[in-house]
Amino acid sequence: MVGHNNEWWLNDSADCKDAVECVNKLNQAFVDTVRKTGGNNATRYLACPGYDASPDGALNAGFVIPKDIEGNENRIIISVHAYTPYEFALEYPGTDKWSSETTKDLVSITSFMDRLKRKYIDKGIPVIIDEFGARNKSGNTAARVDFAEHYAAAARERGMVCFWWDNNAFEGDGELFGIFDRSKCEFAYPEIAEALLKGAEAGK
Repeated sequence: MVGHNNEWWLNDSADCKDAVECVNKLNQAFVDTVRKTGGNNATRYLACPGYDASPDGALNAGFVIPKDIEGNENRIIISVHAYTPYEFALEYPGTDKWSSETTKDLVSITSFMDRLKRKYIDKGIPVIIDEFGARNKSGNTAARVDFAEHYAAAARERGMVCFWWDNNAFEGDGELFGIFDRSKCEFAYPEIAEALLKGAEAGK
């Protein structure tokens, strides 16, 4: 639904239902194709997203986990991208402020993670948040560090792991999610990397 009013936001419209079903068909074709190649591909874990890989896509009533071959128990991983809360993590200018001491800053994270846990994790179905992060907004590193630690801990507490989207972007006015500078082979934001590790450990 590129360019559609609901490109990133699902509702109950016919267009959205059709888009969700399209992703279901693509996921099933992906699983069938990989399994048919045999070898390790017959049993390896496969990650499948809902529409636009969002939590809402995976939580949508129309989303269907692809059918796997007989004998493969829970080898489909639900893949989610979650730049939440959007106004801090991704929107620009949005806001450059976030604090784990502020209840309203925690609600959107807690809400979608709890829903994923209830729908999937509690039923033995794995979930990974394979894209998340908070873009650099005029040097708001302290807020990003706080966010990274809390987010990683919250996911781990619910049986999920998460991956910071490091696009190696550090300058300009684009989506500045870089924390590891590949050209220098060093962390530009070691405090964010340390916060991710600390959060993951705390959430065990």
